[in-house]
This record gives sequence, structure tokens and C-alpha cells, in this order.
Amino acid sequence: MSEPMPTGPGYCPYLGLKQNRAIRFSSPTPEHRCYVGGEPVEIPVDQSAFCLSRNHVQCPLYMGLTLPSIPAPGAPSDAATAASGGLRGWLRTLSPRDRAIYALMLGMLAIIILVYAIAGWQALTGGTPTTAAPSPTTVAVLETATSTLSPEPLPSATATPLPPTPTPLPTSTPSPQPTPSPTAEPLIIVPTAIPTQPVDVATVAAAPTVGLTAFPSPTEPVQPSPTVAVTASPLPTAQPAQPSPTPTATAAPTTPPTAPPRPPAPTAAPAVQQQRLWLYFGDATGALFVPVQRLVPVEDRKVAAAAINALIEGPRNGLERLIDPQARLLSITIHNGLATVNFDRPPHLNGDPRGLQSIVLTLTHFETINRVQFQVNGQNIGIDGSGPIGRPVVNPLNPDNLPVDYAITEFLPTYYLANDGYHTIRIIRMTPKTRQVAEGTVRALIEGPGIYEYAVQRTIPSGTELRSISINQGVVRVDFSAQFAEATDRNAAVRTLVESLTTLPRVTGVQIFVEGRSLAEWWGEPYGKVYPKPLINPEG
Repeated sequence: MSEPMPTGPGYCPYLGLKQNRAIRFSSPTPEHRCYVGGEPVEIPVDQSAFCLSRNHVQCPLYMGLTLPSIPAPGAPSDAATAASGGLRGWLRTLSPRDRAIYALMLGMLAIIILVYAIAGWQALTGGTPTTAAPSPTTVAVLETATSTLSPEPLPSATATPLPPTPTPLPTSTPSPQPTPSPTAEPLIIVPTAIPTQPVDVATVAAAPTVGLTAFPSPTEPVQPSPTVAVTASPLPTAQPAQPSPTPTATAAPTTPPTAPPRPPAPTAAPAVQQQRLWLYFGDATGALFVPVQRLVPVEDRKVAAAAINALIEGPRNGLERLIDPQARLLSITIHNGLATVNFDRPPHLNGDPRGLQSIVLTLTHFETINRVQFQVNGQNIGIDGSGPIGRPVVNPLNPDNLPVDYAITEFLPTYYLANDGYHTIRIIRMTPKTRQVAEGTVRALIEGPGIYEYAVQRTIPSGTELRSISINQGVVRVDFSAQFAEATDRNAAVRTLVESLTTLPRVTGVQIFVEGRSLAEWWGEPYGKVYPKPLINPEG
């Protein structure tokens, strides 16, 4: 590599950078490889003397030799032949492929010059140039040129076709994808409306799927912004000049005409979407709360206001109403987990405290709320006082009279079928603190509803025993004794068990076994699946 770089443009066209034959250089470097066979091959000769000279056709790789072939000292070179014969002699030195390439390039240059000449002539003569589609002849010439210019293998016994360039240019541009809708950020400030003051309505967003909002006061309705009717004056139009015997001078206008004002931009309609929210009503006995999951229309992510309005709307399917249907929500304010809800009248029907508790149970399903302060026209109200109310225990079953203390008491969620045969009712069994929460829940469900037997039905037969229980990747495998297979209402037995266990954190499904065998062997194939987390008393 110490010899100087030969001058002239005749260096080897098959010499390329390592792993990229599309990049060729006219200077020797150890990174260069020979692509005469289609794949990069180490060059065992001096690149300066053979691969980068006019004698590159004598390359040992090209000739299939192991040693470099040096031309005879007296052999005439390509440059001497071209100099002696002029242009014709230069053409004789070219290969047929190179002659075809030069001919196609000259033809394409002639076509381009012709197109520009026609366009220039149309521009000079006043014609409207039109962009015409390329003629079939032009397309054929371009396709032929493209196919001719593509790399071809050299005539060699071991030559193989060159593979496509490792880094092809992109043939299409990917379409931009829409970005996902922004996640609602927790917003905690919403002003409390007082009837004697104007109401400033704000929106409060809760957890990622929860947004809390405020409604305006009924005594201070929001006045619509005045609509200004704009009448656009017609623009002056030029009148045809009347012939006159003598020409008269016309004075130029002193003020330019003004453009008519633009009408106000239309206000975007509020976005409304359906969300499934937790609501609490009374059961047919008037003693227990019944949770339902209802699809509720939510405007502009105002889910808390939508939930309260759904409670005001009332229950369906025979449940008991607990909220006054004439009550109206004025505003919601949230600060440090305390939600202050302001109504125009006491919201609980007939003063029943269960009405206030149903609102607390509904709102505390949102992660940003753990207490609720009730107000009527800005004045605090409550139960046994006027202070805030925390989330109560839903239908507690406490046979051992344990304290309501999460540090020493476990609250096990169990579901039983209501006497109406349609809804399931959640009963919280209070037991001493335990780490076997799933096992404790199943045993509490087997033991029965206790003092609530008058309001709910036992779905798991008496005498059923829990043989084993395990959890694997969120799926609880429960194995019962043979008495479980004697359940009279099979769907209700499975439903209450699955609803009770999937209420526990990190439980995603339940699979049931009886005497170590899948329930499908006892009741049929549909009962052998893994039951996922269901909706609780869903309403459309």
C-alpha cells in the first residue's frame, strides 16, 4: 500500500467499502473488499497496483487466478489506444455494456432537453403548460435504462448475481398514527356554589378513569353569552362606464373599503361518553345496600357529578330509592381526599341516613375521595352532627363484635343471591386479621349469611367442605368436597363464589374443582373453564 495512488478515472468499479458495495473509493484502504462475485471478498493483492489502476481488468480475482497478472511491458495501454484513435478509439476500449449505458444516458439527456424546449416554447407563446403523463415510449426508455444500469455480474465461471444493495431507500412514507387521548390529571379544586353568589363552575378529574366535576347553582343559572348578529355590507361592484361626450376626471377614493367582520367561532359541543360507574341503592327489605354497575353518560369527564345524578335518577329492577328525586347538585369541591357536595335541599329521602351513606359509598369508589362533607345551600349537614362522613362498612356481618379497625380486623367480601333471584348483595364478614384472605373468604361464604338469612339465599349447600385452595398467577383454584356438586342453583353457586374471590386484590380468575376433579366432570364442559372477574349487577 506504499505505492502512490494511480491517476485517472479508471479504477475498479467492483471495489467497495466493507459490507457496502454501493460506496466505492479511488484510494486504497484495508477496509475495501472486492464485490466482483457479489459478496465481499478479501483482496490478497496490492490494491494500488491492480484494483485501482486502469489495468483493473487484470485483477487476479476477476481472472480467477491466485497470483496477480502484470501486463507485459510492451503491451499498449487503454490510454494509448484511446489517444491514437480519438473518440472512435476510445469507444473501442469500452465494453458493450458501457457503450449501452452511455447511449441510454445520451438518449435520456436528449429527452430532457426536448421537454424543457417544449415548455419554454409554450411559455413564450402564451400557452398554458400542462403536465402530461409520460408517454409509453418514455416509460419504456426509463425502465430500460434502470434495468441496464442495475449491477450485473461479470462474465466469469464462478460469478453469481449481485444481491440488492444492503441499505435500500424507503419506498413509502409511513402514515402518521394518531396519538392516544390524554389521561385525565387529578384536579382537586371546584368552588362551592352559594345561592346568593354567582357560581363558578369547574371540572374536577379523579383517578385515570375518574373525573369529578361541579354543576351550576339552580338559583343562579348560567347566562348564555350574547350573540352579536353581524350584517355584512356588500362589497362595492364596478358599474359599467356610461359613454359621455366629454371625458371627466374621477376622484380617487379617500378611504379604502373595510373587510366585513368575521362571525364568532362556533363553540365545540361537550364530549359525552358512556362509563360504567358504581351506584348503591336499597334492597327490597329496606335493610341492605345493593351495589350495581350502570352505564352512565358522562359529559366532559364529569364522572362524580354523573354518578350523583344517576343516584338522583333512581334505581331499576325493583330496588329501593334512597335519594330525593327533586334534589339538585350545585357543586363539588375536593381537597385532600375530602369531597364537599352542595345540594339545593337535603338529598336523603325522608331524612333516612342511608341516603347520605349511599352517596358516600358511590363517591369513595373514586381514589381521590375518602370522606364526604354534605351541604345544603352552603350549610354543612351530616349524620349525628354536621361533620364529614367516611366510607361505612357495606352490610357488615360481625358475629364476634370486632372493632372496625383495619389493623386488627379483616374485612372479607362475600356475595349472596338476593331474595329477588336477580341481584347479588355484598356482605362484609369481619374476622380477626389473617394472611389467608382467600381461604377465609371461601370459608365465610360456606358458613352462610348469618343474621341476613331473611334477605339473601344460601347458594353453596350446607355440609360443603373446602379441601384445598391455591393461587397461581392471579387464578384461584378451589377444591370442594362432593357436597358442592349438589347445589340446586348451579349458576348462582358459581356466580357468588367468583364474585367474592375476584373482589380480592390481584385475583383475576377462579377455577373450581370437586374432589380433585374439574367441575366439568360433574356438571358438564362449560363449568370447567377459568371464570374471569365479572361485573356486579350490571345495568345498561
